[in-house]
Amino acid sequence: MIYAGKLKEKLDFYRVQEVQSESGYKRTEEVFMFTAKAERTKNKENFVVDAEELFHSVYLTFRLRFRKEVDETNIVVYKENRYRITSLNPWEADGEMTKKKKKINE
Repeated sequence: MIYAGKLKEKLDFYRVQEVQSESGYKRTEEVFMFTAKAERTKNKENFVVDAEELFHSVYLTFRLRFRKEVDETNIVVYKENRYRITSLNPWEADGEMTKKKKKINE
């Protein structure tokens, strides 16, 4: 069980939705779903060199109360940075879920 005092970080969840115009052009749009409080548990940074180019990956792990609306296709905004969910482990019996996220490189 997660105690309310540990839920100090604010996460904004967005759903990626495909929109089609009258002319048939399709584009994706991020639609705000909700804001949730979470506990930050781990931070992992990775540096990889590929074709003489340096890639910096940041992985964060959070625990939050179980929400059935959250899935691995959502975009999460944490401290004004956008993250993609890479792993989602729900524990419905305990009422919590663990989420790993990778920063989106833009």
